[in-house]
Amino acid sequence: MKAFILGLFLMMATSVFASQHHMIDTLGSSSKGQFVALEEYGYNPTQRHFYVKIQIMNVWKNEYVSKPIEIKYPAQNQSGLDEARARARRLAKDDLNRFNIQS
Repeated sequence: MKAFILGLFLMMATSVFASQHHMIDTLGSSSKGQFVALEEYGYNPTQRHFYVKIQIMNVWKNEYVSKPIEIKYPAQNQSGLDEARARARRLAKDDLNRFNIQS
């Protein structure tokens, strides 16, 4: 009976981890609120990697004004997502400064 419950628990745990996790967050905005940095990040189960995408949007015109910064990082452990997000922010630093975006 214990083996059955353990097997059932493991199947449920792997199915939860196998689903795609997706978040969208703001990194900051310009002083007048015209530009906003958007960060999209999550886990892709089919390719087994974490991903991060940062873009800057002009909310007054409803259009993106920068090229996307995209990072893919192998999902070997949970800290991989934090490392990928930190790397993407370092790469986006020039764009954030150019549009005067403060976090």
